[in-house]
Amino acid sequence: MNKELTFHGLLLILKRRRSIIAWAVSVCFLLGVIAGAYFFIKPSFRAVGEIEVQKSATDGLGLENLTNSTPEQADALEDSITLQTQATILRSNNLALKVIEDLGLEHTADFKPVFNPIGWVLGLLTPPVAKDPQNVTLENAPRRREAALRVFAKHLKILPQSGTRLIDIQYTSSDPKIAAAVVNNVAKALVDYTLNSRYTATSQVSGWLTSQLGDIKKEAELQQGKVEQLQRESGVYALGISDAQGKEIAYSATLDQLQQDTQNLSAATSNRIMKGALYKSVENGDPELISGLAGSALAGASSSVSNSFLLLQNLRTQQAALASQVASDSSKYGSANPKLGDERASLDSINSEIKAEIKRIGERAANDYQASQIVENNMRDVYTQQRKAADNLNDKTIALLIARQEAADARNLYQTLYSHLKEAGVIEGLRSSNISVVDPGQIPAKPLPYSFICLALSLFVGCFFGLCAAMFAEATDDRIEGIVSIEALLQAPVMAVLPMIKRRTVSLGGVSSQLRPRLSSGDQTAEASRIAVLDGPNTAYVEALRGLRTSLLHPRKGDAPRTILITSAAEQEGKSTLSLNLAAALALNGSKVLVVDGDLRIAGLSGYMGYERRNSGLNSRDVSGLSEALSTSGDPKILTPFPELPDLSALPAGSAPKYPAELLGRERLKTLVNTWKNDYEYVVIDSPPVLAVADALILARLVDTTLLVTRHGLSTQKSLERAYNTLHDVEGRHVDIVVNGVQRNSVSFNEFYGYQGTTYYSEA
Repeated sequence: MNKELTFHGLLLILKRRRSIIAWAVSVCFLLGVIAGAYFFIKPSFRAVGEIEVQKSATDGLGLENLTNSTPEQADALEDSITLQTQATILRSNNLALKVIEDLGLEHTADFKPVFNPIGWVLGLLTPPVAKDPQNVTLENAPRRREAALRVFAKHLKILPQSGTRLIDIQYTSSDPKIAAAVVNNVAKALVDYTLNSRYTATSQVSGWLTSQLGDIKKEAELQQGKVEQLQRESGVYALGISDAQGKEIAYSATLDQLQQDTQNLSAATSNRIMKGALYKSVENGDPELISGLAGSALAGASSSVSNSFLLLQNLRTQQAALASQVASDSSKYGSANPKLGDERASLDSINSEIKAEIKRIGERAANDYQASQIVENNMRDVYTQQRKAADNLNDKTIALLIARQEAADARNLYQTLYSHLKEAGVIEGLRSSNISVVDPGQIPAKPLPYSFICLALSLFVGCFFGLCAAMFAEATDDRIEGIVSIEALLQAPVMAVLPMIKRRTVSLGGVSSQLRPRLSSGDQTAEASRIAVLDGPNTAYVEALRGLRTSLLHPRKGDAPRTILITSAAEQEGKSTLSLNLAAALALNGSKVLVVDGDLRIAGLSGYMGYERRNSGLNSRDVSGLSEALSTSGDPKILTPFPELPDLSALPAGSAPKYPAELLGRERLKTLVNTWKNDYEYVVIDSPPVLAVADALILARLVDTTLLVTRHGLSTQKSLERAYNTLHDVEGRHVDIVVNGVQRNSVSFNEFYGYQGTTYYSEA
């Protein structure tokens, strides 16, 4: 089960892995001391200078004036780009090589080659490179140039100041004078680079203009010749004077003739309209209406028609007078009067003349109308032809104006470029750089505190790598470390945590030397006491063992177990030591206890009690053990190996059987266990590891409870989990966890008991 990492959990991890952190900090601090000693012996000086990047005024030849454009106001982004550009130029190899050669930096102490083991190894693995020629400049020596540029770039720092137009130039050197000289030469190199760049650009533009001016002049001359040719073809002549609006007055015969033809056409059209109106008026032949036209505008259209109108009017006057006379005489003399006949004859004669005159007027009006139409058509043809000529003239005039404008532009361009070309020589020398030095590099008064920086940095780096290594070790190490992690892994509480038995030499108090403990490499130490509970009543191990005894004798549920199996997941986890000491603790409590060595394969507990096996199968004191009791029907010989503990009896493993698992699986063992339960209050059985052989599973079915021992800092979580699950599958049996071999000052010990030290223990 994964548990979320808390701050307290992180502190526990750091405490458990404090040795890794201490090693990392120590190593890094030692390296910092070495580096600090180096900088103390060989101090470094840093010179600082500051330059300002101003706005560029104009271009090389002022060409922006040719397009009548003004430079736009630079924004913040453009200023930043300009600043970064200048900073990049300061870091360029071109400027670096110039400064290195001008100051002879290649021969200074900072540029002397230093042995690099990594570079040496890489050089052995790469193909050989041709050596640089002797007595040549850096420009022609690639390897020397690359090495010098690398050292120079390492010591040089270019720092643009955000929000300003300032750039800081820093250079670190073992010689303070060289540091200041490099800063000033870098700034000077940038100024020279800017001036040379502008001078080169101006010279290039000037040379290009010189080559182009001949073509521009020739083009201007061609445009002027084209203007003169179009002017001759168009027939438009300039009079050399201007009107009130300042426009030049020009004369054209075609336009003058078009104006006259327009007037003539207008007059012909007007005449035709009047003739047509007169023709329509006299067409009905009404004498009254026709005579009324006399004296009007229509009557004055022509002299003949006007005379006819006057004649008709006189006839009408005579007709009216005769008609009045006839009417008067007829009423006076009667219609038979001979005078009336003459008067009527005169009246008829006048009427006939009126009709004849009206007919003549109509014929004249028709003729005049037809003649006016012919004249108008002729005039319209003349006007159309002249209009076409004027249109052609207009096209030529437009082309002339365009050509005149092009000629003027070409002439102005030539004159402007020619004037700038004359100024180019002066401009090349007068152009200034936009780089100004604000603070020149001064000789530093004291070296940099690299020694203290190295020490502080080494501590920081050591802590960082130590923390990383601790977290990595915690993530990758599967060994048993934290009690909480065990409980979370198995979903079961840990019954007891047993500290490491303190090493000491004890007197056996009359016990034979052959009874001295003989510990295997897995039991805690070859110098440990044979039984820890006899070393002292108030040791940490004894107190933890008493806690385990109390938990066993007073369980929360059910009866206290009388038969106890002690096993482990793997070897060397201290189960035999725990078996003997737990049996001794139970015996000290006033109980009659039997401890059985159930490991028929190795018999570690038997050796711990002083009973060694021989190749012949007999122990050193010629006693029988568990293997003999299981293979025969006789009762096993129970021993009392420790005079200090008369209530503690022991049954060694005996000789090594050929088939130990099959021997333990016999019904005889179950009978023996029941017998032991009747004879003793508690039976403690030491068994082989669970994962190694099947003996522990056989024994687990015969006991009341099983203690699974795991070694702190040695056992793995996977082996513990597998062993616990294997034992837990044995039906009707209880499995408890005991963590063994925990250091007294360990975080796990403090984590389980809640404190790290106490005055109740007699040992430190």
